[in-house]
Amino acid sequence: MTTTLVRPTTAVRPTSTARTATVLTFVVVAAATIASIGGLAVHGLYTDDTTWATGALRGGDLATLVLVVPGLIAATLLARRGSVRARLVWGGLLGYGVYNFAFYVFGAAFNDLFLVHVVAFSASIFALIAWAAELDAPAIAARFGPRTPRRSVAVLLVGVAAVFATLWTTFSLIYAVTGRLSLGAATLAGMHLVFALDLSLMVPSMAIGGVWLWRRRPWGYVLATALCVFGAAYQANLVAAGVFQSNADVAGAKVVDPMGAAVLLAFIVAGTAMLRRVR
Repeated sequence: MTTTLVRPTTAVRPTSTARTATVLTFVVVAAATIASIGGLAVHGLYTDDTTWATGALRGGDLATLVLVVPGLIAATLLARRGSVRARLVWGGLLGYGVYNFAFYVFGAAFNDLFLVHVVAFSASIFALIAWAAELDAPAIAARFGPRTPRRSVAVLLVGVAAVFATLWTTFSLIYAVTGRLSLGAATLAGMHLVFALDLSLMVPSMAIGGVWLWRRRPWGYVLATALCVFGAAYQANLVAAGVFQSNADVAGAKVVDPMGAAVLLAFIVAGTAMLRRVR
């Protein structure tokens, strides 16, 4: 059964923005800023991690500090003033916070900023819950114009979910059968957490968002747009990680990975196309 979207007769009120989500978001901003500056400025913070993991963590620190922290501040303030586009970006960047800081909390070796990483991770989770709880998905979905590239974006999301589900499941089965796995520059310990987070969080989210968008479900429009923002932000994180890993002479690391660049561009184009159709 599909849902027919009807143009709203009243504006989505800025007062519906949750105060809890706003407060928690600025907790995320503060913790993420401290963590990112510390990771970039404190020599040896990630000493106990492998060179591959250290490059990934420091690349994440750079992307978070330069892109995500300013983006969260701008999106939150604009959403409070009534911007629907900003509200969707806000949700996508909070999703980035959950996914990104899970690596620091569960994957990085214990370090001096552990508690800051926990605060950023936990605050991202509960800010995202509060953001979603106060969202009027039908009213927001009804603001998308008839020329919204619904099917193209749905295919992108389902396609990305299918590719990563296939790759990580195949690799996991190979390891289960042979006890060995070659992952190029990446370490098995580091990729274990990637497999876990992608298969449990990222893959289902993108698959559900894509299917719901294809079927014109109100939450499909919201989730798909936020996931495109998340995807673009995290692909930028991976690009930065590649630069740090290459500079550290990690075997197999690339400054520019063609596949990663293509996925980054696809998410930017898809996210921009969705946001442009919001009236």
